[in-house]
Amino acid sequence: MNPGEPSEAPLHRVPTGIPGLDTLLGGGWLHGGTYMVTGGPGAGKTILGNQFCFSHVTRGEHAVYVTLLAESHGRMMAHLEQLSFFQREVIGQSLHYVSGYAPLKTEGLDGLARLLYRSVREHQASVLVVDGLLAAQESADTTLAFREFLHSLGVHNAFAGCTTLILTNTQDYLTDPQFTIADGLVLLGAQQTGLRSVRTLEVPKMRGGPHLTGRHTFEILDSGLVVYPRIESLYQEQPRREPEPGRRLESGVPRLDAMLGGGLPACSSTLLQGPPGSGKTLLGLYFLEAGARRDEPGLYFGFWETDTRLLAKAAGVGLNLRPSVDAGRLLLESRAPVEMLPDKLAHDLLDLVKRHQVRRLVLDGLEPFIRASFAPERMNDLLAALLNQLYDLDVTLLVTRGSTIPPCFPLEAPLDVSEALVDNLLALRYAELRSQHYRLLSIIKMRASEYDPALREFSISAQGIEVAANSESAEAILTGQARPRRPKKKQPRKPGPRPPARRRSRS
Repeated sequence: MNPGEPSEAPLHRVPTGIPGLDTLLGGGWLHGGTYMVTGGPGAGKTILGNQFCFSHVTRGEHAVYVTLLAESHGRMMAHLEQLSFFQREVIGQSLHYVSGYAPLKTEGLDGLARLLYRSVREHQASVLVVDGLLAAQESADTTLAFREFLHSLGVHNAFAGCTTLILTNTQDYLTDPQFTIADGLVLLGAQQTGLRSVRTLEVPKMRGGPHLTGRHTFEILDSGLVVYPRIESLYQEQPRREPEPGRRLESGVPRLDAMLGGGLPACSSTLLQGPPGSGKTLLGLYFLEAGARRDEPGLYFGFWETDTRLLAKAAGVGLNLRPSVDAGRLLLESRAPVEMLPDKLAHDLLDLVKRHQVRRLVLDGLEPFIRASFAPERMNDLLAALLNQLYDLDVTLLVTRGSTIPPCFPLEAPLDVSEALVDNLLALRYAELRSQHYRLLSIIKMRASEYDPALREFSISAQGIEVAANSESAEAILTGQARPRRPKKKQPRKPGPRPPARRRSRS
């Protein structure tokens, strides 16, 4: 150990207080470490720093927030009051706000350093946030003097056991020497996609352990920053759970179960593909209700139907879902398909599955996932990772996807999602015959399972979903040939006078 350096000690993590950020950092900031948070104006740096401080003091610790800008603390408090993490009662008690603008202006970096050391010591702070480093950098006589200031601050706070966050404007962090001194670097940014701006967060550097690299999305909500780690960066391994051989889950439609060889294989994924109105959502509700009758918790996660409309739609075909919903065996969740983040959707979905111990899941619509992404090329990876995690949670998934309207081949879909990701594929379609539409279904594939590949006609009425007993009616519809019927017996004519013969009029 060299003189003037902190001694080796077991490292422990300091939670950031920001949902999702600890996951990116591998557990949080290292105790006593110095970290740089950089981003342009409005990127969220000040909110991040304050959210960290308020979260820290709620655990019985002390924090100091130092500003180097001319903006008053009163004005900053007025903005922070709109956020739910703000607690005015802790200010001046366990959280202290200090202005470093005057010492920096009159005494330079030496005066600012003395203020920072004194503030940490007097308030027994275990967290220090310095907001506005650019002002200190501009006041330095030389680049070397500025680097020595940062180095001394890091060494001092490491000895004091104080975790330091330094907030600064975006610069060329790959070449700027100041960033080599920090233990970690968090970059806040934004990416334009059409008229929309998506907030992004990246951790290009983090000493002390593994972290999740690459860009991740985040939002600033009423609760503050919420980070959504990329799903494929979290769940990269193959599923560890092995499904029970031969275990089947009823679909709720007996003749469809017969076609499936007894039902859907447990812990599998099934893509139900068809045009609008073909019955995808209703088949999903039948699947969930069949599980609810067996006390298997189910979740409907969709984007177009509210719970009220779903209950009414199910009741229209004789399916009463209300008792299962009231008993908590069936959860109906809907999200508006407007300016969504695919990783947020995936995290919300997995959180619901874990909290309610869901065993049957209907994801009604892949299209919103795809449209919401500003990087469509990653959607296959995201869905593969999501499926792997659902398998490990012992979930049997039924996911719907739209397709082109007949007479096109039913698998001709304009979506960039591979059917190879799912275990089973069911196709719904329409067929026209004599100005009438008929519904047909078929099983395209089932992994490691026998099934009936024939097309079957099915109907939806007030009595429910009815699948034909065989493929004869489907064949008659597709060929346009009438179904064979038994000839009717000729009825004997009743006695009485014959009706007069009609005379053909001459034209």
